[in-house]
Amino acid sequence: MFSRFFISLPFRSTARHGKKKDICHAGTYKLSSGNVHAHHPDGKDQSLIFLPALLYLHYGNKLSNGKSMKSVCYTLFMALWLSFFVECSNPQPEASMLLADAERLIESNPDSAMQLIDSIFYPEESLFFEDYVRYLVLRVQARYKTHRPVAEDTLIFRARDYFSDRKEPRLAALAWFYSGCVYRERKEYENAVQLYKEARKHARQTNNSDLQGLIQYNLGDLFAEQGIYRVALKNYKEAAQLYDAEPHKQAQCFSAIGQMYALLDQPDSALLSFHKGLDLAGNDEDLQLQSLLAQNLGVMYKETKQFDKAGTYLHQSFRFNTDSTKLPRYYLNLAELYTVMGRSDSAVWHTEQLKRLLSAAEDDYFKASAYSYLARREKEQANYEAAFVYQDERMNTLHRIMEERERQLVYEAHLKYDYGQMQKQYYQDLSIRQLWIIALLAVGIVGGELFTWYWVRQKNKQAEIRRNLDTLKEMKRDLESTVYQKQLDLRKDLLLGFDIIRKVMELNQEMTRSGKSTSGGALWGERFNKIVYGEESIEEAWDALFRVFNTMRPGLAGKIREKYPDLTETEFRVCILTYAGFRVKEISLVLHQSVHTVQTRRTDIRRKVGLGPSGDIAGHIDQLSR
Repeated sequence: MFSRFFISLPFRSTARHGKKKDICHAGTYKLSSGNVHAHHPDGKDQSLIFLPALLYLHYGNKLSNGKSMKSVCYTLFMALWLSFFVECSNPQPEASMLLADAERLIESNPDSAMQLIDSIFYPEESLFFEDYVRYLVLRVQARYKTHRPVAEDTLIFRARDYFSDRKEPRLAALAWFYSGCVYRERKEYENAVQLYKEARKHARQTNNSDLQGLIQYNLGDLFAEQGIYRVALKNYKEAAQLYDAEPHKQAQCFSAIGQMYALLDQPDSALLSFHKGLDLAGNDEDLQLQSLLAQNLGVMYKETKQFDKAGTYLHQSFRFNTDSTKLPRYYLNLAELYTVMGRSDSAVWHTEQLKRLLSAAEDDYFKASAYSYLARREKEQANYEAAFVYQDERMNTLHRIMEERERQLVYEAHLKYDYGQMQKQYYQDLSIRQLWIIALLAVGIVGGELFTWYWVRQKNKQAEIRRNLDTLKEMKRDLESTVYQKQLDLRKDLLLGFDIIRKVMELNQEMTRSGKSTSGGALWGERFNKIVYGEESIEEAWDALFRVFNTMRPGLAGKIREKYPDLTETEFRVCILTYAGFRVKEISLVLHQSVHTVQTRRTDIRRKVGLGPSGDIAGHIDQLSR
């Protein structure tokens, strides 16, 4: 009962209690974020994410001939992809920030780090896979440092396998180490030893002596828990060598070495080790560590019956102590020491100080031991009523300890239940969103199919229309060619008819001139005109010509009169004869006009129809006929 209150580093998991665990970590193992890997942490099927891409390929292939439709499909693809990304995005975006803050606080304030870790509700969904396995390591580390059970945290094995395959020795060493802690708490010591040794192998690849010292030290703790003190002593010594450049941590190792010597009944070696540790702590000016080692020296001197030295070092530990909450513990230890030494006055004074401060103590384990001492002391003094009171207080305290352990288990179950409920609700919401997305994608596919069918149909119609237009254009060209050829033929026929008439008129002129000397010539001329024109004289020649013109080009004369009503009768006739190919001299002969008059009429015609001084009257009339 005496030694348990001032050897504050118990053999089981000494790295886990008090400052020792913090010292061995000492801000060395902050996990880096690493690279981003888009692996899903629990291997769920995420094939839905490829549906927009398949949609794009589906329509992109069908509409590969239309650039505009490619743009439409690409836009549709991007919109669906964005919709999916928004709907199925990170359920807790701040998870990465919470993880980083927890890593920052894990050494200095593990309780706060644990709260941050517990506030990450969806680690599998909110973190990339490498961050997720870092979370697994950090979670076990925080639980271990805050004295919570880790026996069920088997997901750390997943992190162990991941970092081993990634050839990241530092992270692999931490993952293997905390995997060993899980087995250690399950009391599967053989597995724990194997994992610690594997962690040591990875740590040696890093040339990180602090990490190697941490693992080596905890190997010593593991063997000490199993009562294999000599093997534990060897590991503590190796840890002390690894911490050669870290006096503070090396002092912790000498404290553990001294404990092993004490258990091996080698008090001299134990005292020597404690003194080495105290010297190192003094050089480091760590008062708390000095207080711890001085307390251990006091216990060893008490065990060797050197009570004066025991008292000296206990008082030295008391002076080094800077934590007022530990005063009841010192009063208890000194009261027990003075009781053994027979210094009743000192024992009574320290006992009274213990009674005065005991109610303010928060450590139920300490209070249970203190009530046990007080009950035993009152019993020795035959004060049985007070002894029963203290014994009753001790039992109540032990009852609170059991309730706290049960509450811890209930709290763990509550956390697991809440986490399970939130995860279940999240997956339900996610499933609903995915169903909506699938429905939207289905509507998009059906709509795309309908649009594609309509677009292809319209495209086929347009192609058919283009083919029909091409056919019509070809028919138009053929028709225009035929019409033009017929126009040429008609013009040739018209010109041929006018040429005959022109030649007949020349013949009549010749016969007229010769008829002045010969009455027979005039008679033959009249008969010839009668045969050709059906007229008695040459004066009706214009009417004959006009009838031929109307036969050859029906309706053209009416168009000319309608288009140009300002033309005089003479100008109209000159226009017709010019179109028919008559020369100026020939027109003057037909119309009994002088050549100069015909020229003047043609100039007037050009002006009235809108032609220049040298414009082509025949060509202009020909355009009017088309």
